[in-house]
Amino acid sequence: MGFLATFHQPAGVVRSGAASGSPAQGLLPILGSTPSATGLQINQASASSVSTVYACVTIRAKDVARCRPSLRKVGATRDTEPVTDHPVAKLLRRPNRIQTWFEFMLQMHVAFLLRGNAYAVILRDDSGRPQQLLPVNPDAVLVLEAVDGSIFYQVNRVGLFQLAMLRDLPISIPEENVLHLRGLTFNMLVGANTIALARDSIGVALGLEQQVARFMANGARPSGVLQTDKTMSADAAQRLRDQWDSFRSGLANVGRTAILEDGLKWNAMQLTGADLQLLEQRKFSREEVALWWSVPLHKLNVPAENARIKLDDAEQGYVNATIMPDLDAWEQKFEQVFDLDAEDLEVDFDERLLLRAAESVRINNQRLKVMSGLATQNECRAEEGKPPMAGADVLLHPVNLAASGSDMSGTAPDGAGRPSSGQAPTPGAANDRGEQDA
Repeated sequence: MGFLATFHQPAGVVRSGAASGSPAQGLLPILGSTPSATGLQINQASASSVSTVYACVTIRAKDVARCRPSLRKVGATRDTEPVTDHPVAKLLRRPNRIQTWFEFMLQMHVAFLLRGNAYAVILRDDSGRPQQLLPVNPDAVLVLEAVDGSIFYQVNRVGLFQLAMLRDLPISIPEENVLHLRGLTFNMLVGANTIALARDSIGVALGLEQQVARFMANGARPSGVLQTDKTMSADAAQRLRDQWDSFRSGLANVGRTAILEDGLKWNAMQLTGADLQLLEQRKFSREEVALWWSVPLHKLNVPAENARIKLDDAEQGYVNATIMPDLDAWEQKFEQVFDLDAEDLEVDFDERLLLRAAESVRINNQRLKVMSGLATQNECRAEEGKPPMAGADVLLHPVNLAASGSDMSGTAPDGAGRPSSGQAPTPGAANDRGEQDA
């Protein structure tokens, strides 16, 4: 009998065959909330519902996940073969039996960006070698300190899958079995909660979005109104109210014209100053939230920002200032947790894919590298994913950089000068001297 089959079937559980289980949900559980000055509760789920927060976090996490890691000897260049027969190298290809590396890193880095902490439980075999990395929601982890300085991680199992995967580990897991990436921290143990620090900025953005949504749901109005100076009966007023409500609420009625009676007059409506200010506030809120995650506005597809920048330079700056520190943090954390430096090994995240230029720019750069003697033709072909070409593994040197003999340069030509003692001069050199003597 399987592990899951030992549990009683609770309400809402779907039974299939001999095994029981509960529907898995992809939403973030609301485990910890922080109130903002707006009165709204800020947690992982509510913060992620803000479009700017979601865009900043997912864009940055996807870029980190795209940088494929490899295990190499310290000091080895990227054109050498990586180490593949090490347990950590296998984790870098398949961290666990459910997720690909991209999925694993996406979940881990999103947790790191939202909560300032990313946790993955290390599942080991009987010999202590790491076999799987199981990511855990930061809100389900409590870091515990012992009097002797030992660190433990109390992990609340969320869902039957985690219960099954962590069944052999205690509730408080020792630190050697947890990969913990910390962000900004003030006590060395736990990173500061990013969405808690940014709670007011997120709260303003969330409040503005809810205000616009409620306005569209309850206050969507036609392009004008009808007025009358007549005194209306109660029945006529009620009928007018019902007719008004039937077309003023809901997105489907935006822009429709009300057809009423009793000499009603049409008055056109325009956006008020308050309406225009609301749109400006949403723009400012987007910029404010983007600052918390160091994501430039051109990554958020802001039209005005894309129009005034050079995209290649902006992408280079984004990778240098935002992505490279993230990659450095992950590289050093893997080396520390798995003690790789003791084996003269290091983890290398390849960021070159993020800096891949347009085709015309790449070809021009490769042409300059070949002409300058910095790379062979086959090395440039490999960058483009093309097979090697016969005779293209030699560095080419421009002929205009070769030494040429002349009176002005002070460099003697080939074969010039007096021959060594006991050696006859070369025929060409003798003829040259004879012609000069003549």
